[in-house]
Amino acid sequence: MAATSQRRLVNPMLGTYFGIFVSLIVGIVLLLLVFEQLGMSGPFLRIGMLVAPIALYIVVGAAAACREPADFLAAGRRVPSVYTGLVLAGSATGATGLVAITGLFFINGFDAWCLAIGLWAGFVVMALLIAPYLRKLGAYTVPSYLGRRLDNRLVRITSAAVLVVPMVLIVAAELKMGAYAAAWLSGGSEAFMTQLIVLALIPMVVLGGMRSLTWSNAGQAMVALLALIVPVAIVAVLETNLPLPQLSHGPVLRGIGRLEAMQGVPMPLAPLLGLDLAGLDMRALGHRIAHPYASVGPVAFILMLLSVMCGIAAAPWLLPRVVCTPSVYETRKSAAWAIVFCGIILLTAASVAVFLRDIVMDQLVGRAPAALPDWFRGLMQAGLAGIQGNPAQVQVTNIGFKRDAVLFALPLAAGFPAVVLHMALAGAVAAAMLGASAAIVAIGNMLAEDGVGGLVWEPPPQMRVTVARVAIAAVAVLTGWIAMLVPSDPLDLMLWGLALSASAGFPVIVLSVLWKRLNAFGACAGMVAGFATAVLAIMAGEAAWLGMPGTLAATFGVPAGFLAAAVATRLAGAPDRQVLALLRYMRLPGRETIYDREARLQRMKQQRGP
Repeated sequence: MAATSQRRLVNPMLGTYFGIFVSLIVGIVLLLLVFEQLGMSGPFLRIGMLVAPIALYIVVGAAAACREPADFLAAGRRVPSVYTGLVLAGSATGATGLVAITGLFFINGFDAWCLAIGLWAGFVVMALLIAPYLRKLGAYTVPSYLGRRLDNRLVRITSAAVLVVPMVLIVAAELKMGAYAAAWLSGGSEAFMTQLIVLALIPMVVLGGMRSLTWSNAGQAMVALLALIVPVAIVAVLETNLPLPQLSHGPVLRGIGRLEAMQGVPMPLAPLLGLDLAGLDMRALGHRIAHPYASVGPVAFILMLLSVMCGIAAAPWLLPRVVCTPSVYETRKSAAWAIVFCGIILLTAASVAVFLRDIVMDQLVGRAPAALPDWFRGLMQAGLAGIQGNPAQVQVTNIGFKRDAVLFALPLAAGFPAVVLHMALAGAVAAAMLGASAAIVAIGNMLAEDGVGGLVWEPPPQMRVTVARVAIAAVAVLTGWIAMLVPSDPLDLMLWGLALSASAGFPVIVLSVLWKRLNAFGACAGMVAGFATAVLAIMAGEAAWLGMPGTLAATFGVPAGFLAAAVATRLAGAPDRQVLALLRYMRLPGRETIYDREARLQRMKQQRGP
């Protein structure tokens, strides 16, 4: 995978390489299934399913090792749009989105679509307003883009300092969710699993930077998709005779609605700003799955959707991906592919929730607590599910589940072999490594390029790569330590990270494209004001001072960022002609990338000498 044709911009053997990779993953699963049928012990199967895929990810990352800054920081700008879209979708959802949103679909029902629609809309906004222009300028990080667009070093350093915070929250969320799945799979402690994941990430990405990250992430996204789709597709075949759960779960959902009506399941209506998404505690199935606004109010639904949308569109751990494509046209295509893959992931998650709810209605409702099936008793013993109260016959509202156990409960409820459950857990670990590694590399490159390169010191190419490698390794260790110390819900960490990303980054990035008058003073004011407002809103929301949760902090942060940027820009002078000329060139979809053109001219100047 490290070998790239010198005559072709894109390696024509990528499909073959990843075909071999997927075949190896399928072969590992089938081999473990055979061992299980032969009576092999459970610990061997569990460790095999955890260690073997991680070893493959490390091999792929090491095979993409490189030394040139363009390869290390932008994968040589040779990543096809379909692979870029795949890793964009996988990095945006990660294990936190994959596991938590599935549980929200099962427990909160319709109301979980505020997160799903926000993810989709974020890629739409990214494709239309941000990604093509970032790719045309060609900077390797978001702070580098802002610093060059506004021709100001202070903007570059300020944005790097501000945008590091949401990425640290994203890494902590992914590592915590990955450790949860790995601990379930292996039987070890979550702290040890966090350390294992961090130790696996370092050799996976340090040798090749963005190049290693891209190809290892592509493999992890494929594993996560297989682990998500295969169990629910088998259930869909058994229930509906169609292997497309995304299309066939509709009639099942209507049947569940009729049963819920017969059971008298309530249909509450949440307050306008109510936001009662399921957390880490066990939650009862308190309302109908398809009833809207039962736990999320109409206004809160829209605000959460917009917050997630703006956070994804301006995410500093996602946008560096778009500069890895061969052209601006390929960047637009990659965002379209991201929408497709993100849709597949989220629709499949909704299908998992619907089919599991159907099994629960069929196997649990109406039975005596002593006659519950073995799979549910196993979840009860593990503290992942339970029956609330002491009913003579179990009703829907008596059944409780922990949110993060829903995705993995489907293989158990369907009676599949244990290896299928292990595959689902391994897919969650892969998604966690995918999301965490994307943010870790983005932070490391930001520290190297903008924290060091943004100052007066300009390192030579090899030193530039070395600094980035050291920064990535240090960030991996530090964020792993933070993940073990932070006791918060991974979903809350993810939503806080998106709120800070939206508040600090979205206003300034969008204005840098659409408003030619924006200057450095306005950009710094917008980022600082949006970030500070969002932080205060998160603190006030968690202290119950605002009457709305801290996860909706972008409701205050994004308008504050736009307002501060506009007012500060008007107070300062207009940008000079050089900045305006750069903006005009950046808006042209063709021609040479600005960053590459300037690097080429600099090399020519150095070759000529004084």
